[in-house]
Amino acid sequence: MSSRMIRSFQGLLLLGLSIFFASKAASGQLTWYINARFVPLTIFGMVFLAVLAQAVFTEIRRARQHEQEHDPEHDHHHEHDHAPASGSLWVMLIPLAIGILIPARPLDSSAFSTKGFSTSAPLVSSDSSARIFETESEERNILDWLKLFNFEENVTQFNGQSASVIGFVYFDEALETDQFYVSRFVVSCCAADGFAIAMPVLWGEALTLEQDSWVLVKGSIETVILNESRVPMIVAESVQSVPAPDQPYLFP
Repeated sequence: MSSRMIRSFQGLLLLGLSIFFASKAASGQLTWYINARFVPLTIFGMVFLAVLAQAVFTEIRRARQHEQEHDPEHDHHHEHDHAPASGSLWVMLIPLAIGILIPARPLDSSAFSTKGFSTSAPLVSSDSSARIFETESEERNILDWLKLFNFEENVTQFNGQSASVIGFVYFDEALETDQFYVSRFVVSCCAADGFAIAMPVLWGEALTLEQDSWVLVKGSIETVILNESRVPMIVAESVQSVPAPDQPYLFP
């Protein structure tokens, strides 16, 4: 492969990566891959890739003009000399091909077999716990409830409090037939480090739900012992099917 062809391919790949990430940002799917706080950095990366692509194309155009000016009858003079290695092109092509060929979708219960899930949250600071404690109970998400139960000593104080959470349905063999987990994935950096958290739900019509379907669960909190730990369970008053949220992940 000639030097000019390799440089052209490099420019196209750089431009393709920039357009790919831009399309994910425009569609709202970028945060299916990374934590929302890294979006500005990713946007900077898109611009940087586009600038690099433009620099490559400019270099190719100038080289062609230079050759034509100095040897117009031999446009390909020494074109094969000192051709850059093409191995790096495949490194750039692989993620682009995967991103285009594999449909984008957020993590779901199919990842539980490898990642597992937790009914407790990582330790939190007292400041974080205080902020969640001051939040109206019906505005707390799954991660908020698990953080409170992980930090507070007297978790029975939450019994009877109203809860309203959104998550996807997960059935576990350890639960009764009138129980299921309402689950979300928590992403610290990117989807690769995402981990699943879940709250058990008691609802008489649990078997009517579908695995991975998104639901809005409303009810009251009850403290139960699960895997030798005290965890919050929602005694559901209603379980309503809802569309998957635009942002399916929670961020610590």
